Amino acid sequence: MEDIDRQRTLEYFERLGKERVRLYAAIDCERFLGGWQVRELADQWLDAKEAENGSRTLWRRLRPGR
Repeated sequence: MEDIDRQRTLEYFERLGKERVRLYAAIDCERFLGGWQVRELADQWLDAKEAENGSRTLWRRLRPGR
């Protein structure tokens, strides 16, 4: 996958949101998102979003008053 295609796909994931990307990837990734390369990118993107949310939760636990 070329860089421009990768960037456009990531922007599309951002517009769809985490729940829809997860749903589309779970149901039928090739039909809704594209081929196996897009499936791998979706998995990576979802992992990054989960890690991002996990780090926010940790920060909230460390600083509960904010």
